[in-house]
Amino acid sequence: MNNLAAIREEISKELHTHIVPFWEKHTNDPVHGGHFSCLGCDGAVFDTDKFAWMQGRGIWMFAKLVNEYGDKFGKREQWLSLAKSAVDFVRKHGYADNGDIYFAFKRDGTPLIHPYNIYSDCFMATAYAEYAKAAACDWSREEALRLYKRIQERAARPKGEWTKSTGERSFMAMGFQMIQMTMARDMADVLPPSVVEPVVDKSLDIFWKLHVKRDKKRVFERVQPDGSLNLEVMEGRLLNPGHALETLWMVMDVANERGESRMVADCAEAMLWTIDHGWDKEYGGIYYYQDYLGHPTEQLQHFMKLWWVHAEALCAFLLAYKLTGSQVHYDWFVRIWDYCAKHFSDREYGEWFGYLDREGRPSSTQKGGKWKGFFHLPRALMLCEGWMQSM
Repeated sequence: MNNLAAIREEISKELHTHIVPFWEKHTNDPVHGGHFSCLGCDGAVFDTDKFAWMQGRGIWMFAKLVNEYGDKFGKREQWLSLAKSAVDFVRKHGYADNGDIYFAFKRDGTPLIHPYNIYSDCFMATAYAEYAKAAACDWSREEALRLYKRIQERAARPKGEWTKSTGERSFMAMGFQMIQMTMARDMADVLPPSVVEPVVDKSLDIFWKLHVKRDKKRVFERVQPDGSLNLEVMEGRLLNPGHALETLWMVMDVANERGESRMVADCAEAMLWTIDHGWDKEYGGIYYYQDYLGHPTEQLQHFMKLWWVHAEALCAFLLAYKLTGSQVHYDWFVRIWDYCAKHFSDREYGEWFGYLDREGRPSSTQKGGKWKGFFHLPRALMLCEGWMQSM
């Protein structure tokens, strides 16, 4: 299939018939509130623990559906109720004494894991901001701002007392700077432009000057603080094609908003580097991890094909086509969509399988877990639907 209108119809059906209803039906805990994320093939809960990442991402997604579609599908109140369930759960159970967000909870809200991971707070900050807009909730808006300020206090040492490194070897991870940029943009209704723009500027500067290596035609996950590479160790050679593509489409979106056509073109070029080495030329699909020099990776799952990698790749190549008109980017978008529809999508029970082996077969029947929830896939399909509509 290569007709844009036909693919848009497929993506819209996938989102509104197979993805959103799955989570509407299965994610909410009717007893204690909050969202389950460990869901089997048919949506049955296989682990009742709850995770702050999944609460925040679920709140954001249901609130985003409200803000994007209103009552177009007659689900506005249902979506608000589902978002509120997790908001109330985190508000009641989520906070350590210092105001940071615990990482995991028992079903009833009893904390299980200390707030070692600042991403919990990042996802909750953006969730509160989106919910404030959907529900006209002043408390949620104020809490989003408080969390954002606290995140900036922790930014220099995000894991605090739970930091494992001795400090002898230092790497800068691309992920935190990128989430700083996307968080600031997602919270534009909460934060003043005088706060948002410098954060975006800094993130873009770090990305292009430190992580993008034009001479090597790669986007490196981790670099030394001065941007130099340490290719003697696995961590310094790590490539994650999906994360590179996710970052590139987000940077491209910012560049387009700012009218920076040169940066849009640079992103489109880097996408082609990434897919050229990241695509499995024998079985299709995008590898999870790679080593720049071709050595074994620390991650034994490096050859697997993951749902979020492909969801973000769809966003990358469709946005590049939309903004540049490049046929090669459109062809990649079609190729990736065809792979996803064939291998990830489960039309019997809904949602996508999250983890495929190299040959494209589900390695697990789970539809959600500790790391997979109601976020990457619906966000990607919603964005793609909207971009195709605008074209």
